[in-house]
Amino acid sequence: MIRVGSQRVHLIGIGGAGMSALARLLERGGGDVTGSDQAGSAVVDGLHAEGVRVWLGARPERIHGENGYVVRSAAVPATNPEVLECERRGFTSLLYAEAVGRLSEGKRTLAVAGTHGKTTTTALTVAALRGAGLDPSHLVGGEVPDLGGNGHGGQDDLLVVEACEFNRSFHQLRPFGAAILNLDHDHFDCYPSTDDLVEAFAGYVAKVREGGTVLVHDSIPGPILDSVRQDVELVRVGEGLFADLRAVEVKDSLGRYSFVPMVGGRRLRRIDLNLSGRFQMMNALFALGLVRAVGADLEGACDGLSEFAGVRRRFELHEGPHGGVLVNDYAHHPEEIRAVLRAARQRFPGRRILTVFQPHQHQRTLRLFDDFAAALANSDECIVAEIYGAREAATDESVSSSDLVAAVRSRGVRSDIGCAIRDLPSLILERRRPDDLLMILGAGDVDTVVEHLVPSI
Repeated sequence: MIRVGSQRVHLIGIGGAGMSALARLLERGGGDVTGSDQAGSAVVDGLHAEGVRVWLGARPERIHGENGYVVRSAAVPATNPEVLECERRGFTSLLYAEAVGRLSEGKRTLAVAGTHGKTTTTALTVAALRGAGLDPSHLVGGEVPDLGGNGHGGQDDLLVVEACEFNRSFHQLRPFGAAILNLDHDHFDCYPSTDDLVEAFAGYVAKVREGGTVLVHDSIPGPILDSVRQDVELVRVGEGLFADLRAVEVKDSLGRYSFVPMVGGRRLRRIDLNLSGRFQMMNALFALGLVRAVGADLEGACDGLSEFAGVRRRFELHEGPHGGVLVNDYAHHPEEIRAVLRAARQRFPGRRILTVFQPHQHQRTLRLFDDFAAALANSDECIVAEIYGAREAATDESVSSSDLVAAVRSRGVRSDIGCAIRDLPSLILERRRPDDLLMILGAGDVDTVVEHLVPSI
């Protein structure tokens, strides 16, 4: 297994969200860490500033050491020159998901799965554990200023990770506590049918260790629950009276919620969330459930949750010099768009909403086309950028952003024709009214427009 300590590790594709988090976890845990990436970025610059030895391009002559590990992102082929040089030196070659799986074997691992909310709930779990006086290691798929970044090598025997269903990578984990927040069809390239998706999540919970805990939302289907082993505790999280974890005495202050958690019939300290959206209460309950699974102080965990300020690109607020407000959010699935727009209506009542959305993948856009159109129609006006073709070998001509614009218009909402990212700022500023709330949504590179917009609003 990979240990957090003095082991030699080289990371290829280190600029990615998961890989950069792994670099920080290993480096801060005392590892001998180097990395490379094909292109420069703010992430790569940040790692370099933190002391991680990073270079651009394949530079096999810079590899040093023997009998370590070489970890590569899924986009890096096994024939990469640095991979081959590391193997020549006796390094074990692993994909990122395999490396995280190896790490999970040596820690009490708490894993967070689900279609929506993984990143925030993973970060909330770390915040709750810190509030309980613990120092867990963590890997989070987003930047979390409160936690000092997306990765950390802690002093306690705990590891908190996102459990990503893409390519069944979460099957590499051997968690002690496992959560399933929700279940929606999303990765159609991996799961052609809903049955395939359910089978994958069933395989994930089946890997939970003896004496561990599985937490599921009360909407999770039975075939997944049937895969939980007899020696593993099953805990239901929800809003019903019979949920094992639920919120009572709920108060809403412009979309930010305060509530008293009920855990197994026990009332805990009131939590006042700084996060926008009712769904964040459920995320916080899952975090508490994972804290409970490892026997940590639940009252301290409640304090940690109340103090948590959020994750970048998850309802990230920006205020311009002229009184304008912009929300930057990663939402790229219809359910996420609905949730974030609902939260925006609560947080800024009476404001007209101008949504700018960049679809992520042609296949997802096609398979969820009507849902996307209906979700975007909750805006007052909508601009759709060109589709971001992540992981797609070639552009799928069966659907375009222009098709989505037409579908939104058919629902009675003004929508502008899709355009390239470089042209978006001028179009947005042309369409924006002085009191508009700007919503920048998508999982691609649409967030790059934010820095061009904020000074002008």
